[in-house]
Amino acid sequence: MAKKNKNKIRLSGSDRTLKICAVVLSLAFVALMLYPFIFAISGSMKNNSEIYEVPPKLLPSGANSVSLVIDYSDVDAEGEELKDLMQQDSVLAMFGINYKMSDQSIMEIQVYGTKDGKTVFHSRAHQMKLQMECDYGIFTRSAIKKEVILHGDRYKRASESVGYEYDMKGLSETCPEGLGSNFQDSVTELIQEKYPLSGKLISVGDKRNNWLNLESFKYYLQMPGYIYPNNETVSRFGFMTFVGNSVIVIGFAMIAQVFLCSICAFVISRLLTPRAGKVVLMFFMGAMMVPFASIMLPQLVMYREMGAYNNYAALLLPFLYPYGFYVYLYKGFFDQIPGSYFEAASLDGASNLYLYSKICMPLSKPIISLIALQTFIGNWNDFFWAWMVTEDQNLWTLNVALYNISNNISTKQNALMGLAVVTITPVILLSILFSKQLKQSIVASGVKG
Repeated sequence: MAKKNKNKIRLSGSDRTLKICAVVLSLAFVALMLYPFIFAISGSMKNNSEIYEVPPKLLPSGANSVSLVIDYSDVDAEGEELKDLMQQDSVLAMFGINYKMSDQSIMEIQVYGTKDGKTVFHSRAHQMKLQMECDYGIFTRSAIKKEVILHGDRYKRASESVGYEYDMKGLSETCPEGLGSNFQDSVTELIQEKYPLSGKLISVGDKRNNWLNLESFKYYLQMPGYIYPNNETVSRFGFMTFVGNSVIVIGFAMIAQVFLCSICAFVISRLLTPRAGKVVLMFFMGAMMVPFASIMLPQLVMYREMGAYNNYAALLLPFLYPYGFYVYLYKGFFDQIPGSYFEAASLDGASNLYLYSKICMPLSKPIISLIALQTFIGNWNDFFWAWMVTEDQNLWTLNVALYNISNNISTKQNALMGLAVVTITPVILLSILFSKQLKQSIVASGVKG
């Protein structure tokens, strides 16, 4: 008896070791698979200089917020004239620091204008906002010099774009206390030599705020509006325009595949003879073996002749063909449903539509969830067909938009990585959140040999 217990203890110990090894190996493989995604997230939070460092660092540098206090007590100006001078100085300071000190991880610049001891002007800009104005906006292909920045109404448009507050009675927003002085000398020297101000630079303070790295994603989503300013929809909704298109296409694909494949499988399983059912099923399975490259051009020509080009019809119609593997899954599941269910319903006068909608589909929830998830994951990153049939920017899906944005010579790598992270994240989250359902669906979809 003691010997048996001893053998059991040894066996449970070996099982425990095996489980530990399995967990360690699984975590190692997960880390390897997620490393590119983690590196993309890190790269998207780096500044424009750090992103090109060799060798690259895995983690971004800490984000700095710099606050400038400029006093106008000695300036003989009031009202609109004073506001104009403050706008000039704030734009000069912001764009000058962002341009000349791009390698210092300064992710936020705040300018406070004071007069007679009161803060009457405040403007705040994120580094990505300033960079987009330089790459695609007001200062596109312009040298960041004082005479260029102040030419015409450029500084006014830049100030309006960045945003500001002005009130001669005083603002509630004041420069925070207890700031560091890491950039005091470098910023003061830069302002004096390159971007002299109308007011007097009183102080330059800084603090560490790593949340500013995450704020970059806000401006990545706005970036398409800067790249395509003539497109009203893209200019208004930015990258969310392409997210919406992808949701429409994938939502239609999921619904179409769930129902069309189930209807085909029901006919093959319950209405056709076994011989005829095998022939029809082989048709769907054989269609899976046809390479898309061999039918790409004929399909494109056919769709153009039908008028399904550069519109939603071109994006949605391909999903009206039932995918053979999903038909096979449905058929295998329907074949396992006891025939007594159908016989009893038929004796009561139930139609084929009733058998399909009230018996087959309610019992097919595991298959439905599997096909819906697989359709989403498999088509979310679809690129080639959507790229061929769409020219209008309002119709671009995520990956088509990402491709076109990457071809823009002004697009920085950190912005490209940020948009790629936005594109990839939904698939990863769904795979993690519904991993249990996905496993159960695969088990439930097993077909008897």
